[in-house]
Amino acid sequence: MLKFGQTQRLSQELRLQPQQILYYDLLQQPIFALQQRLRTELDENPVLELEETEDVVEEQEMELKESDEKADDPIDEPEFSDVDLDEFRNDDTEIRMRRRTEDDEEFEFAPPAIENMYDHLLQQLQLLNFDDKEKRLGEEIIGNIDDDGYLREDLQKIVEDANLAFQLDMKIEDGEKVLAGIQTLDPVGVGSRTLRECLLVQLRTRTDIDPKDRAIALRIIEEGFEDYSNHRYDQLSRKLNLSMEDIKAADIVIKKLNPKPGEGFLLPLETTIVVPDFVVQEDEQGELVITLNEHDMPQVRISPRYLDMMKQARSHKTDAQTKDFLKRKLESAKWFVNALQQRRHTMMQVMQALIETQREFFTEGPDHVRPLIYRDIADRTGFDISTISRVVSAKYVQTDYGVFKLRELFSEGLKTSDGEEVATREIKNKIKSMIEAEGKDSPLNDEKITDLLNQQGYKVARRTVTKYREQLRIPPARMRREA
Repeated sequence: MLKFGQTQRLSQELRLQPQQILYYDLLQQPIFALQQRLRTELDENPVLELEETEDVVEEQEMELKESDEKADDPIDEPEFSDVDLDEFRNDDTEIRMRRRTEDDEEFEFAPPAIENMYDHLLQQLQLLNFDDKEKRLGEEIIGNIDDDGYLREDLQKIVEDANLAFQLDMKIEDGEKVLAGIQTLDPVGVGSRTLRECLLVQLRTRTDIDPKDRAIALRIIEEGFEDYSNHRYDQLSRKLNLSMEDIKAADIVIKKLNPKPGEGFLLPLETTIVVPDFVVQEDEQGELVITLNEHDMPQVRISPRYLDMMKQARSHKTDAQTKDFLKRKLESAKWFVNALQQRRHTMMQVMQALIETQREFFTEGPDHVRPLIYRDIADRTGFDISTISRVVSAKYVQTDYGVFKLRELFSEGLKTSDGEEVATREIKNKIKSMIEAEGKDSPLNDEKITDLLNQQGYKVARRTVTKYREQLRIPPARMRREA
């Protein structure tokens, strides 16, 4: 017999406010994309306009404030703090931030770089609900994914090598769990070991497909993949008891999937434009000064014309539709300006923390990068790891030694035989130097390089050496041999 009643249940749920969503969205945008986003906002919201002079804005704000005090029929204000537009235009902070001006010396930017699939996946890995050991293993797995997006190496071997190199105690079950998480990243299906697995991962995550066609496609790939791939549709029909119409519908679904998730991921070098988000220079006193590169960033303000319309709406009888329009547009404009301010503050706090922890990188060059992970900067700034990831994503910094991705300031550490922690970049530089000095008639294979590194006190596995060599885009020994 069914019983009806009322019960109470206490639960916690995280819901992002629209202001937070906007802030996170702007935070992730590099300067070039942010410029485009700002121009789009200017086109869509008439309350925002390009800034001209400060006096006009201050005068209009004062008039609006006086009107608020006298208004008999006020419009409800949105529930967020007022934006200080004067502060929005002048960003002198304790960490010596300044904007570039037309009088600044033009920088000779280094050749454009591109974000490869490896970096793209590493950034997303930080957002998965993994512990430190799982993320460390995830980085090893990602490092073994080929250009087509497949994991060709044996997962068991990768887990064993990671355990040896980083003193982990992971099991193959842990490897399967981490790999399953990686396969859900963008592009979906990346890290699959076979075409069948790649198609299954994509089908299981697609929610835009007719449920019936999706279910049949899953059955075909799970139970009849060999017959399907060899176009034995009659056998497939008999084996799975499916009509030819069902198979044709499922075939259309399957052919829309991506059989090579990594293909076409890299953009041609010539088509990629890099605009540094920061410029870091050492001044005459030896202090590092951060410049936020907003030389070409349009500066916006609340339109005096619409402020005047708001003043009139509050002091005179105005129809509800007009009031509602003005309120919504003003609210949206304030959210946008406030989000821009928050973005600047967050980026500068993170950049300052990077300078404090990686000072030698900026003063002595990229070879002096220290071991650093997102959590270190999160602990120093008080932001969470996902915020650090958004700041670092696709951002560049101009230094006296060239233009670098912020991602290059982060590097996992390896321990030497003396217990000293060194950045993986140092290991890569060692590998590069060894290969440059090798005999062309007898190049060093990965096993020999591993032995030499171990002799120098670097505890590293052969699989790790192979991964680092491939990341350096250095071919294997057999391809480097010259007669």
